[in-house]
Amino acid sequence: MDWLKSRLNSTASRITAAILGAFLTTITLTIAITLSWPFGDKVEQIFAGGVFFFVFWASLFYWALLATNGLKAWARVGGLFIAFGLYDLLSLTVFS
Repeated sequence: MDWLKSRLNSTASRITAAILGAFLTTITLTIAITLSWPFGDKVEQIFAGGVFFFVFWASLFYWALLATNGLKAWARVGGLFIAFGLYDLLSLTVFS
């Protein structure tokens, strides 16, 4: 158990959370924006979701990278990933 905790708190884990976790969270955020965009047709909704993809990813990347350890970085991006993932799931199933 200590081995896992030391791995999660390592700098490599923080960097992985910043790169991979921020990327996956940005994908769920982009889908959420695309699903909830109230204006235009499908093409405009997709464009609205994707136009700020890099800005979202860069913001989440730096936010995770500024965490004091890897576990906090994973908690930051993981919390947002779960929130946007649930929103996407509800938007695609319940509210469609």
